[in-house]
Amino acid sequence: MVDAEYEIVNVVLSVSYKDVEFDLEKIASNLEEARFDPEIYPGLTYRVSEPKATFLLFTTGNVNCMGAKTVEGAEKAVEKLTSKLQNLGFDVEEPEAVVRNMVASVDFHRGFDLEEIARNYHYAEYNPEVFPALVFRWEDTNVVILLFVEGEGVCVGAKKKEEIEKAIEWISETIESINS
Repeated sequence: MVDAEYEIVNVVLSVSYKDVEFDLEKIASNLEEARFDPEIYPGLTYRVSEPKATFLLFTTGNVNCMGAKTVEGAEKAVEKLTSKLQNLGFDVEEPEAVVRNMVASVDFHRGFDLEEIARNYHYAEYNPEVFPALVFRWEDTNVVILLFVEGEGVCVGAKKKEEIEKAIEWISETIESINS
C-alpha cells in the first residue's frame, strides 16, 4: 500500500477556436483583467478568478489555459472565456480543448536518500549542484517525478489523474525495493 498523498496544483489545456482570428487589441481594451504588450510577448494574458485560471490568447485562435486545479475547473474557465469572446463579437463556438499537463505536489511521508536512488536506477538523474531534486523519468511515458530529500515530490507531464496515481505508486514501490 502506498503511503503518499497528492494534490493537483495546475492543469494546462490547449484550446483551439476554429476559423477565427482574434483582434488582441480589441480583447485587451474590453476585458479588465487582460494584458497585451506585443513588443514584449505576442500573446494576450487574461486572468479569471472564478474558477481561477490564466489564459494566453494568440491571434491564430489558439489559447493556453493554465492555473486551474481540476480539469473541470479549466473547462469551466474556457466556457466563460468563450462566452466573453462571443459577447465581444467574435464568432466562436465551443472550442476543442486538450489536457496537455497536470502538475501535482506529492507528500511521500518519508525522506529519501537521493544519491542511493540515483546509483540504483538508470532512469534517475541527480545532480545536486545544478538542481536539488532527483529527476525520475521512465520509458513509455511523459510523466516525470521530481523527488526532494525531505520526502516531497512534484509530478509533471500527466494528462489524467490515473497517470499521477500510477507514477506515485511506481515510485513508492521502486524506492521501497532499495530499503528491502
